[in-house]
Amino acid sequence: MNGQLRCKTYRSRLLIRFGVLVGFGVALSIGVRAADSDGWYSPEQAAAGHVTFNSYCAQCHRPDLKGALGPALIGDAFLQTWLNKPVGDLFTFAHSKMPANNPGSVPEDKMWNIMAYILQKNGFSAGSTSLSAQAESRLLVKPSGGQVANNTPVKP
Repeated sequence: MNGQLRCKTYRSRLLIRFGVLVGFGVALSIGVRAADSDGWYSPEQAAAGHVTFNSYCAQCHRPDLKGALGPALIGDAFLQTWLNKPVGDLFTFAHSKMPANNPGSVPEDKMWNIMAYILQKNGFSAGSTSLSAQAESRLLVKPSGGQVANNTPVKP
């Protein structure tokens, strides 16, 4: 009788531990999904990116990002070029080719801030963490609501 009781107790403990591990795995999975849906950049990063954009980019792309010597960085044309591509592709392009008069001169941290500002102006949501190389493989998908910051509908 004593051996059966020990066996049942052992199984109960084992099931409880298994349940805790499964629960932890589910919680971790939900946390990862929440982090993915937590936005693209922090509001502070986008604000810093605005200042940096004005210093490095506004001369060619205009302060309103609608383009001049360089192409528009807001609206349908921009989104059609970059949607469904990793944010790292956009970063690599901008970091290696811009500014046109001194390619690659913008430090990486400042370029990530500029990317945050550009995403903000295109209607991508802010979150609690800054955009960085850790997000390089994350695909740029249509902002929720299908509107960009200049209220131009995003074409599907």
